[in-house]
Parts: sequence; C-alpha cells; structure tokens
Amino acid sequence: MIFFSLCLCLSAQAQARWIRVGLMTAPSAPISGRGLSGKDGGGRRFSLPASFNTQARGSNVVIQGKSYASPVIVSSPHQIRCGKVNYEGELVLRARAGQITVINRLDVEKYLRGVLGYEINPQWGAEVLKAQAVISRTYALAQMGRHEASGYDVCTTDHCQVYRGTNVLHASTDRAIAQTRGQVLTYRGGLAHTFFCSDSGGATADVSDVWGKSVPYLIVRKEPFPSESPKSRWEASLSAGEIQNALAKKGKSVGTLSQIAIERRDAAGRVTALRFTGSAGSSVLSSAAFRTLIGAKKVRSTFFEFSPGGPRAAGVPEPTRRREAPRTAKKIAFDATPLTAAEDAQLKALIEQKKFNVDERLDMILYPERRRNYLYKALGVEAPETERKQEPLEQPAETVKRIPDPGRTAAFVNLAGGSVTLYGRGWGHGVGLSQWGAKAMADRGWSAEKILEFYYPGTAIQKR
Repeated sequence: MIFFSLCLCLSAQAQARWIRVGLMTAPSAPISGRGLSGKDGGGRRFSLPASFNTQARGSNVVIQGKSYASPVIVSSPHQIRCGKVNYEGELVLRARAGQITVINRLDVEKYLRGVLGYEINPQWGAEVLKAQAVISRTYALAQMGRHEASGYDVCTTDHCQVYRGTNVLHASTDRAIAQTRGQVLTYRGGLAHTFFCSDSGGATADVSDVWGKSVPYLIVRKEPFPSESPKSRWEASLSAGEIQNALAKKGKSVGTLSQIAIERRDAAGRVTALRFTGSAGSSVLSSAAFRTLIGAKKVRSTFFEFSPGGPRAAGVPEPTRRREAPRTAKKIAFDATPLTAAEDAQLKALIEQKKFNVDERLDMILYPERRRNYLYKALGVEAPETERKQEPLEQPAETVKRIPDPGRTAAFVNLAGGSVTLYGRGWGHGVGLSQWGAKAMADRGWSAEKILEFYYPGTAIQKR
C-alpha cells in the first residue's frame, strides 16, 4: 500500500537518474560479493574481502578492525549482497550513533527491476506490466529525497515501493521496463501522483476521501470489466470492544458503542465516512481512517457493507419443512415480503452459522428484498404460492458484483455489546491504478497507454 506525501521540486526530481534506497539501519551489517573495493569519506580507496561484517564506531565505519571515514562506498563489477538479498549498483555505508545505515545507490531503471518483480505478477500480460513500469518509475522519481533526513531517497517497504534487489528479477518485467525506458506520467508538465493498489473492487476511490487532498485525475472511476482477483470478496468480524478501543486511540471515543452507521458514500457506492454512536455521544470518522485504525490486513478496503453478528434469538421456531421430494430447479422465485421479527432473527442465526457464501451475504445486504428467498433456500422450504414473484433469484455474476447504488439509504447496525461483520470487496486504498482491474483491461486488448489514460484521466506519458 502507498501513502500520499508531499514531493520536492519536480523539475529537479525529473532530472535525477540515480536513486538511493535505504536497505537497513542496524549495529552491524553483513556484506559479501566478488571483486569488492571501497572508498571512504576522505577519498581513500582500498580493497575489501569477499565477506565481512561492518560496524559503527562513532561516525566511522569499521571493517575487520580498521576504521574508515564515513561514508564508505562499496563497489564491484558484480552484484553485492547485503544480508540475504543481492543488489546492483553500489552500497553506501554510513555510521551514526553506533548504527550502520546501508544504502543501495543505483540507476532508476535498475531499481525498477527490483520493484516490478515484487509489486506485480510477472506472469501477467505485457501491457499491464508496461503500465506498472511507467507508474512505478514516475512514483520513484517523485519520491526523491523523501527520506533525506536518513541519508537516502526511498525505503524498501510499501511506504515507498517494495524493493527486493535482484532476488525478484523476471524476463517479462525486465522487458516492460526496457520497452518504457524513461517514460513517466505527467500532469501539466509535472510528475503525476501515480498511486496504485491491488484491487479497487470495481471502482477507484477519490484521493480526497482517502488522504484529504483533491487531485484532478485521482477521482472515482468505475471499471469497465470485472476482475478475476482472488481478493474480490472478503469479510471481517469486529467486536464492539475492538472498535471502541480503536476510536479511543484516535481521540474519538464515544463511550460504550451502540451503533455504527454509514454516513456517506462516494459516486460508486464506496463508504467514505462512518458515524459511531455510544453512551458518550457520536463521532464521524472517514472510512480510510477507520480502516487504518482497525488494520488494513483485516479491513482490506473501504468498499464494504455490514450486518450484525450474534447468536440465534432464543425461542424462534424452525419453519415447517414440506414433506414432498426436494426441488431440483436451479432458480427460486423472489418473494419481497418483509421478514417477520422471528424470521429475521432466524436468518441472522443462519448467517452466523455461515450457511451462505460471501456473495450471498453481500447480495442480501445490498438487496434486502431477497432475504426471504435466501432464508427459504437455506431451510429447503418453498415460498407460499400466493407470495411468489416471477423474477429469478439467481442472477448473473456481473449483477452480484455490481457497485451498490449510492442513492440507497445509509446502512446501520446496532451492536448492543455484540459484533459486526463487514462484507467487502477489493484490497487496498483504491486510489489510482487497480492492478487487477488493469489486468482485466489488458486481457481484453487494452494498451498500456489506454489503461493509464483510464486510471489517470488528463495525464500524459512523456519521456525524461
């Protein structure tokens, strides 16, 4: 996941071709390789062994008992290994306060080889890989100096872009980098903000709903094709206590939590704000902030609905089963008659017992009029003939996956000390390019240029 940040002067960044990647900061660092040589901060050159540990002594770098002025530049005509990862370019060793910081300095194009092999599936089509190469290159150049206080430009985590050196090289991603060499995405002459996520869930998010600052080309965009993402559906069960603790950490405590309501949605139906009500009042929090508080691995996106958890209500009778042979028809007619209180409690109990898959649960949330038919289906009983409609219960996959109508009344759930289950789709913040969405486009013949035009409307590809 990549977070929004302020950039340095774009004209200076665009001219930079070398990038400094912070690999680690620790009391010592293991370095190895063939043909290693060093140069210290005073310009003195010296040979190095094939394998050594380096430590800090004050502001000096210590290698095999010898002290050198910081920084020490380790170079080789071959790859250099630090820990368990091999790197192209050179390693810069900086000593400060008893710690050694190891920095990989290399050309941006070589840096991208260690990014794309991790950030996107190298088995995907050429056009989606080329699109990723352009936005990763743009993002890298726009982040020059982001970690300047630590002596480097970018880190190796998803705070910037995940980087794994030459351990993740692939011929397909190398080709994509070579075919787009020097190409970046620009907006009005400056480097664009090329955020991306794994799976948008069917529509991208407006950056202002996630990080609070509007960008003309980072807006809601409904994707034209369904993706085949294995992350397209997810669910997460959250207890009232878990949510209360998260709100308290944010300074948004509402006391004993009793209700959560969807306060706002965007044009595609994605949740953008939630209202939390409790014994001490109510508070509104953006869905992006809520996701961060609970944990992005648990609440995988902000494209979700919710329904209450909890045990089956006591004393609710089981509906009477018909004695005739089981039906074999694949389609069940709709019965939009509202559920009674007892039926509603029974359906909730069946949901709690996981009698329905994620798509069915989400369908019931989005289309409450279908809940009775799902209840009948789970219990194996037939709807009364006088209440039957003619529309089929089973709908095409594209209908199940369609984006919720933003005009629907905001959903809410009463917790009363219990829990809530989120039913969602997609994975990530949703801003900018969706990798699985881009794959679906490439699989249908879209070019890298067309994919980028869709996700970043109004931008242009330039070579720098």
